[in-house]
Amino acid sequence: MKFTSILALLFIAISANAQTYSGPESVEFDVANNRWLISNTVSHRILARDSAGTLSIFVPGTSNGPYGIEIVGDTVFCCSGGSIKGYLLSTSQQVFNLNLGATFLNGLTHDNSGNLYATDYSAKTIHKVSISAMTDSIIASGLVKTPNGIIYDAANNRCVYVTWGSNAPINAIDLSTYTISTIISTTLSNCDGIARDGQGRYYVSNWGNQTIVRYDSDFVAPPTIVGTGMSGPADIFYDVTNDVLAVPNSGNNTVTFLDFNTVSVNEISSGVSTAFPNPATDRVTINLMEGNVKEIMIFNSMGQLILENSPSEKSKYFTVDVSKMKSGKYFYNVKSESGLKSSGSFIVD
Repeated sequence: MKFTSILALLFIAISANAQTYSGPESVEFDVANNRWLISNTVSHRILARDSAGTLSIFVPGTSNGPYGIEIVGDTVFCCSGGSIKGYLLSTSQQVFNLNLGATFLNGLTHDNSGNLYATDYSAKTIHKVSISAMTDSIIASGLVKTPNGIIYDAANNRCVYVTWGSNAPINAIDLSTYTISTIISTTLSNCDGIARDGQGRYYVSNWGNQTIVRYDSDFVAPPTIVGTGMSGPADIFYDVTNDVLAVPNSGNNTVTFLDFNTVSVNEISSGVSTAFPNPATDRVTINLMEGNVKEIMIFNSMGQLILENSPSEKSKYFTVDVSKMKSGKYFYNVKSESGLKSSGSFIVD
């Protein structure tokens, strides 16, 4: 009997770790724990994928979904039917549960002020949720196109979102006025997810031709196909710390990892940039050794643009106040007046 019980426990332990994707829908990179989190809408689980590629159960089950997931601080939030739920990254304990009365919450993002933004696919609305107050408000309704994946754009105080259907435009909602605008019209169809890399470029997954398409930061240059052969590519995420884009394929229960391997050697042509002191506590100065700084962008480890500046004074130095930034790794892109670009990173203690 004791031997049988030991075998049963062993079987349970093995089963808990020998996981497979089951309707993978949304992914996030958990920087603090060096792992990917993947929501699965068929098994209703959130799985964790470690650096070796081993899957384990992070959240054993939700009542609905989960669909879009988003890490904010020490918590991962997820869309579950008409509700948003939150689980501690350290223990997977549920610490947040708010019923929005929504129909089908799908895409999820957050700003730098403690607010979540969720798209309701069926009701064609966008919700704003205060995490601390646990309150919800609809900031857009009656949308012409069905909203899907959504991402916060700090530099322009807006959320950028993709849409479902044919000739699906990429839209934005201004977070001051809640005005909806079209950033760019496309020939894509059934766009699901949107992500951004450390250079501010946008990636869009679409079911129409089962590809990943990349746009520049201003959506000016023609788009480039950077991933093919997908199968129902859903809510994507770009890990700027490793330059890897994760694509959950809901059509064949796989997750594709596109490694762009952008080498941050801090130089391009003969232009070189440095950041000092590094690590920094109060201020960090970025030195563009060739030419004067024309534009600079700084991203956090989640790939969110937290600062964008065009200095009015000509100088090869640009100093940033980091005293209020959270500890962690940050990435910068700097452009000189002559057009040279350089990228690098620095640590805030």
